[in-house]
Amino acid sequence: MKRAFTQIIVAAFALVFLSTCGERETLLSIAAGPSGGSWHPIGGVVGNVINKYVPGIRVNVESTEGGVQNVRLLGTHQADIGLSIAATALNGYQGDLPYKQSFPNIRTLIATFQLGYLQMVVLENSDLRSVEDIKGQRVVLGPPGHGAIPRQREVYQEMGISFEDFTPIYLPFRDSLQSLGDRRVDASVLYMAPPAPSLLEFAVTNKFRMLPVSEEHRKKVIEKYPYYLSETIARDVYGLSEDVPTLATSSVILVREEISEELVYQITKAILEHVDEVQAIHPSMQAFNSEMAVLGPVVPFHKGAERYFKEVGLLE
Repeated sequence: MKRAFTQIIVAAFALVFLSTCGERETLLSIAAGPSGGSWHPIGGVVGNVINKYVPGIRVNVESTEGGVQNVRLLGTHQADIGLSIAATALNGYQGDLPYKQSFPNIRTLIATFQLGYLQMVVLENSDLRSVEDIKGQRVVLGPPGHGAIPRQREVYQEMGISFEDFTPIYLPFRDSLQSLGDRRVDASVLYMAPPAPSLLEFAVTNKFRMLPVSEEHRKKVIEKYPYYLSETIARDVYGLSEDVPTLATSSVILVREEISEELVYQITKAILEHVDEVQAIHPSMQAFNSEMAVLGPVVPFHKGAERYFKEVGLLE
């Protein structure tokens, strides 16, 4: 009897609670990225902005392996919003490698939110002097499934280097740098927007350099793959002795086509009308603005995002 009475009381409280909540919340998931990178906190702040400014929505931010997995999660309806490298998103949309099928339901929410840089880290006393020197070395390419892995394959091929020419290793970013500090690997790649949180932590107890990409090979890569950009990591970002010329690609926020036009419109509006909150989360986001949001989409915009961008004059 006592147990039954308790259950009745609990049920009554639940009914009172639900009656004050109005309409049931819509749950959305954001496939962000691995811890130790910039995407996870960026996904977090995007989720916070949506939670604050889009009524009736609750967003969960998920840790993932990175851009390759995020595209697959959206394409198979296991996530609603996801971060990826633009070129990886295009691979998924078209069904090109590393994917075995196409995901025609992925759409662009934000075309460019930051640039991801090829950052190849070595210890200060390493004999390696450029990215072209990795033949025969032990190189951590990033976490398994990270979107940067197929991008690195493209870059190295234009240098005459295949993955068979060195020992590729796949580890989360912090584990990768710990292995570098312990001298169990020769180089560690962080393909992300600088400054990488895990590398800033590493810098507290380790001295390191970054390997540049030669001008010759930057030109070759860009000629074959126009979505690459020739960029420079300024020396003061990590306290290096010199600037580091390298390659970069744009990063995109994707959304499933099946999400309603009105909801995606409201999400886009919330992000673009609170750019200052997005900019504050990570130094790489300080340059983000509304013009970047429509810069160079590689897959079609979602109708809801397109509607907002047209409404404010960012698209015709």
